[in-house]
Amino acid sequence: MSYLSQSSYRRQQPQSSGRLVGIAVVILLHVGVIYALATGLAQKVVHVIADPIKTEIIEEIAPPPEEVPPPPPPPKFDTPPPPFIPPPEIQISQPPPPAANAIQTTTAERPPVVQPPGRPAPAAPPAPPTGGKIDVKSLAKNRPEYPAQSIRLEEAGTTVMRLYCNADGRISDATIEKSSGFERLDQAWMKEAKRGRWRCEPPTVNGNPQGAWIPSMVPLTFRLEDAR
Repeated sequence: MSYLSQSSYRRQQPQSSGRLVGIAVVILLHVGVIYALATGLAQKVVHVIADPIKTEIIEEIAPPPEEVPPPPPPPKFDTPPPPFIPPPEIQISQPPPPAANAIQTTTAERPPVVQPPGRPAPAAPPAPPTGGKIDVKSLAKNRPEYPAQSIRLEEAGTTVMRLYCNADGRISDATIEKSSGFERLDQAWMKEAKRGRWRCEPPTVNGNPQGAWIPSMVPLTFRLEDAR
Protein backbone atom coordinates (compact mmCIF):
# COMPACT_ATOMS: atom_id res chain seq x y z
CA MET A 1 0.00 0.00 0.00
CA SER A 2 2.80 2.41 0.75
CA TYR A 3 4.40 1.84 -2.62
CA LEU A 4 1.15 2.59 -4.49
CA SER A 5 0.55 5.74 -2.52
CA GLN A 6 4.02 6.99 -3.22
CA SER A 7 3.73 6.29 -6.95
CA SER A 8 0.39 8.09 -7.21
CA TYR A 9 1.81 11.06 -5.31
CA ARG A 10 4.72 11.26 -7.70
CA ARG A 11 2.32 11.28 -10.70
CA GLN A 12 0.13 14.04 -9.25
CA GLN A 13 3.11 16.29 -8.37
CA PRO A 14 4.03 17.30 -11.96
CA GLN A 15 0.34 17.92 -12.84
CA SER A 16 -0.04 20.44 -10.01
CA SER A 17 3.13 22.27 -11.05
CA GLY A 18 1.83 22.69 -14.64
CA ARG A 19 -1.36 24.17 -13.33
CA LEU A 20 0.59 26.66 -11.31
CA VAL A 21 2.52 27.77 -14.38
CA GLY A 22 -0.72 28.28 -16.37
CA ILE A 23 -2.26 30.29 -13.55
CA ALA A 24 0.85 32.43 -13.36
CA VAL A 25 0.74 33.12 -17.13
CA VAL A 26 -2.94 34.14 -16.96
CA ILE A 27 -2.20 36.46 -14.04
CA LEU A 28 0.63 38.07 -16.02
CA LEU A 29 -1.61 38.58 -19.03
CA HIS A 30 -4.24 40.27 -16.89
CA VAL A 31 -1.62 42.45 -15.30
CA GLY A 32 -0.28 43.41 -18.76
CA VAL A 33 -3.79 44.26 -20.02
CA ILE A 34 -4.51 46.35 -16.94
CA TYR A 35 -1.20 48.16 -17.36
CA ALA A 36 -1.91 48.80 -21.02
CA LEU A 37 -5.32 50.24 -20.23
CA ALA A 38 -3.85 52.41 -17.51
CA THR A 39 -1.07 53.83 -19.64
CA GLY A 40 -3.21 54.35 -22.85
CA LEU A 41 -1.12 51.98 -24.90
CA ALA A 42 -4.15 50.02 -25.96
CA GLN A 43 -5.88 53.16 -27.21
CA LYS A 44 -2.86 54.00 -29.39
CA VAL A 45 -2.86 50.48 -30.81
CA VAL A 46 -6.61 50.65 -31.54
CA HIS A 47 -6.18 54.11 -33.06
CA VAL A 48 -3.38 52.87 -35.29
CA ILE A 49 -5.45 49.88 -36.36
CA ALA A 50 -8.62 51.98 -36.87
CA ASP A 51 -6.98 54.57 -39.13
CA PRO A 52 -8.44 54.27 -42.67
CA ILE A 53 -6.20 53.04 -45.36
CA LYS A 54 -5.97 55.56 -48.22
CA THR A 55 -5.68 54.21 -51.72
CA GLU A 56 -4.59 56.33 -54.64
CA ILE A 57 -4.91 55.45 -58.31
CA ILE A 58 -1.97 56.68 -60.29
CA GLU A 59 -2.86 57.15 -63.92
CA GLU A 60 -0.28 56.07 -66.34
CA ILE A 61 0.70 58.93 -68.60
CA ALA A 62 0.91 57.79 -72.17
CA PRO A 63 4.02 58.89 -74.01
CA PRO A 64 3.49 61.54 -76.75
CA PRO A 65 2.90 60.12 -80.24
CA GLU A 66 5.88 59.97 -82.41
CA GLU A 67 5.94 62.62 -85.12
CA VAL A 68 5.63 61.09 -88.55
CA PRO A 69 7.82 62.90 -91.06
CA PRO A 70 5.87 64.38 -94.03
CA PRO A 71 6.04 62.49 -97.31
CA PRO A 72 8.58 63.74 -99.80
CA PRO A 73 7.23 66.07 -102.56
CA PRO A 74 6.40 64.40 -105.86
CA PRO A 75 9.10 64.64 -108.47
CA LYS A 76 8.72 67.33 -111.08
CA PHE A 77 8.65 66.16 -114.66
CA ASP A 78 9.32 68.53 -117.51
CA THR A 79 6.40 68.44 -119.96
CA PRO A 80 7.70 67.55 -123.39
CA PRO A 81 6.88 69.94 -126.23
CA PRO A 82 3.92 68.96 -128.42
CA PRO A 83 4.82 66.92 -131.44
CA PHE A 84 5.21 68.82 -134.65
CA ILE A 85 2.35 68.19 -137.05
CA PRO A 86 3.03 69.42 -140.57
CA PRO A 87 0.19 71.44 -142.15
CA PRO A 88 -1.87 69.54 -144.69
CA GLU A 89 -1.20 70.20 -148.31
CA ILE A 90 -4.19 71.69 -150.09
CA GLN A 91 -4.33 71.22 -153.80
CA ILE A 92 -6.57 73.59 -155.70
CA SER A 93 -7.73 72.21 -159.00
CA GLN A 94 -8.26 74.81 -161.67
CA PRO A 95 -11.27 74.47 -163.96
CA PRO A 96 -10.52 73.34 -167.52
CA PRO A 97 -10.40 76.03 -170.19
CA PRO A 98 -13.64 76.57 -172.08
CA ALA A 99 -13.99 74.68 -175.33
CA ALA A 100 -13.53 76.60 -178.53
CA ASN A 101 -16.86 75.56 -179.88
CA ALA A 102 -18.88 76.52 -176.80
CA ILE A 103 -22.41 77.60 -177.53
CA GLN A 104 -23.06 81.16 -176.55
CA THR A 105 -26.54 81.77 -175.22
CA THR A 106 -28.34 84.94 -176.05
CA THR A 107 -31.24 86.38 -174.21
CA ALA A 108 -34.11 87.75 -176.15
CA GLU A 109 -35.19 91.20 -175.10
CA ARG A 110 -38.84 91.40 -174.11
CA PRO A 111 -40.84 94.39 -175.18
CA PRO A 112 -41.74 96.75 -172.35
CA VAL A 113 -45.06 96.13 -170.71
CA VAL A 114 -47.37 99.08 -170.95
CA GLN A 115 -49.28 99.56 -167.72
CA PRO A 116 -52.86 100.71 -168.10
CA PRO A 117 -53.62 103.99 -166.45
CA GLY A 118 -54.56 103.38 -162.82
CA ARG A 119 -57.34 104.86 -160.89
CA PRO A 120 -56.60 108.14 -159.18
CA ALA A 121 -55.83 107.93 -155.48
CA PRO A 122 -58.73 108.79 -153.20
CA ALA A 123 -58.69 112.29 -151.93
CA ALA A 124 -57.50 112.76 -148.35
CA PRO A 125 -60.26 113.27 -145.80
CA PRO A 126 -60.78 116.86 -144.83
CA ALA A 127 -58.87 117.99 -141.78
CA PRO A 128 -60.92 117.98 -138.60
CA PRO A 129 -62.26 121.38 -137.72
CA THR A 130 -60.50 123.36 -135.09
CA GLY A 131 -61.75 126.04 -132.80
CA GLY A 132 -63.32 126.66 -129.44
CA LYS A 133 -61.68 127.20 -126.11
CA ILE A 134 -61.38 125.38 -122.81
CA ASP A 135 -63.08 126.36 -119.58
CA VAL A 136 -60.05 126.63 -117.28
CA LYS A 137 -62.13 126.71 -114.10
CA SER A 138 -63.79 123.36 -114.79
CA LEU A 139 -60.40 121.86 -115.65
CA ALA A 140 -58.89 123.04 -112.34
CA LYS A 141 -61.94 121.86 -110.40
CA ASN A 142 -62.02 118.33 -111.84
CA ARG A 143 -58.48 117.01 -111.49
CA PRO A 144 -57.75 113.27 -111.50
CA GLU A 145 -56.53 111.57 -108.36
CA TYR A 146 -52.76 111.29 -108.02
CA PRO A 147 -51.85 107.59 -108.66
CA ALA A 148 -50.81 106.01 -105.37
CA GLN A 149 -47.99 104.02 -106.92
CA SER A 150 -46.63 107.17 -108.57
CA ILE A 151 -46.54 108.83 -105.14
CA ARG A 152 -44.57 105.91 -103.69
CA LEU A 153 -42.15 106.00 -106.62
CA GLU A 154 -42.01 109.83 -106.51
CA GLU A 155 -43.17 110.21 -110.11
CA ALA A 156 -44.07 113.75 -111.20
CA GLY A 157 -44.24 115.66 -114.47
CA THR A 158 -46.27 117.61 -117.01
CA THR A 159 -48.37 116.03 -119.76
CA VAL A 160 -49.15 118.26 -122.77
CA MET A 161 -52.53 117.33 -124.30
CA ARG A 162 -54.79 118.43 -127.12
CA LEU A 163 -58.49 118.34 -126.23
CA TYR A 164 -61.59 117.81 -128.37
CA CYS A 165 -64.65 119.95 -127.58
CA ASN A 166 -67.94 118.41 -128.77
CA ALA A 167 -71.05 120.30 -129.78
CA ASP A 168 -72.50 119.90 -126.25
CA GLY A 169 -69.72 122.00 -124.80
CA ARG A 170 -67.85 119.14 -123.09
CA ILE A 171 -64.38 117.64 -123.60
CA SER A 172 -64.95 114.10 -124.87
CA ASP A 173 -61.58 113.11 -126.37
CA ALA A 174 -57.89 113.97 -126.12
CA THR A 175 -54.47 113.14 -127.50
CA ILE A 176 -51.10 113.24 -125.77
CA GLU A 177 -48.75 115.60 -127.62
CA LYS A 178 -45.90 115.34 -125.07
CA SER A 179 -45.54 112.72 -122.35
CA SER A 180 -44.61 113.47 -118.75
CA GLY A 181 -42.18 110.56 -118.84
CA PHE A 182 -44.45 108.33 -116.75
CA GLU A 183 -47.23 106.33 -118.34
CA ARG A 184 -49.32 106.21 -115.14
CA LEU A 185 -49.52 110.01 -115.02
CA ASP A 186 -50.37 110.29 -118.73
CA GLN A 187 -53.15 107.70 -118.48
CA ALA A 188 -54.62 109.42 -115.42
CA TRP A 189 -55.04 112.66 -117.42
CA MET A 190 -56.39 110.77 -120.44
CA LYS A 191 -59.09 109.00 -118.41
CA GLU A 192 -60.16 112.27 -116.82
CA ALA A 193 -60.35 114.03 -120.20
CA LYS A 194 -62.74 111.37 -121.58
CA ARG A 195 -65.09 111.47 -118.59
CA GLY A 196 -66.83 114.62 -119.92
CA ARG A 197 -66.47 116.69 -116.77
CA TRP A 198 -64.34 119.38 -118.39
CA ARG A 199 -66.37 122.18 -119.99
CA CYS A 200 -65.52 124.07 -123.18
CA GLU A 201 -66.99 126.53 -125.68
CA PRO A 202 -67.41 124.90 -129.14
CA PRO A 203 -67.08 126.89 -132.37
CA THR A 204 -70.20 127.71 -134.41
CA VAL A 205 -70.89 127.19 -138.10
CA ASN A 206 -73.86 129.16 -139.50
CA GLY A 207 -74.88 129.83 -135.92
CA ASN A 208 -74.85 126.15 -134.92
CA PRO A 209 -72.26 124.73 -132.42
CA GLN A 210 -69.91 122.20 -133.93
CA GLY A 211 -67.43 119.82 -132.36
CA ALA A 212 -63.78 120.64 -132.99
CA TRP A 213 -60.27 120.21 -131.65
CA ILE A 214 -59.17 123.11 -129.53
CA PRO A 215 -56.07 124.56 -131.27
CA SER A 216 -54.19 125.48 -128.09
CA MET A 217 -52.25 122.81 -126.23
CA VAL A 218 -53.08 122.28 -122.59
CA PRO A 219 -50.26 121.44 -120.08
CA LEU A 220 -51.43 119.28 -117.16
CA THR A 221 -49.04 118.77 -114.23
CA PHE A 222 -48.76 116.32 -111.34
CA ARG A 223 -46.59 117.63 -108.48
CA LEU A 224 -45.60 115.67 -105.38
CA GLU A 225 -46.19 118.77 -103.26
CA ASP A 226 -49.91 118.61 -104.11
CA ALA A 227 -50.16 114.97 -102.98
CA ARG A 228 -48.68 115.55 -99.49
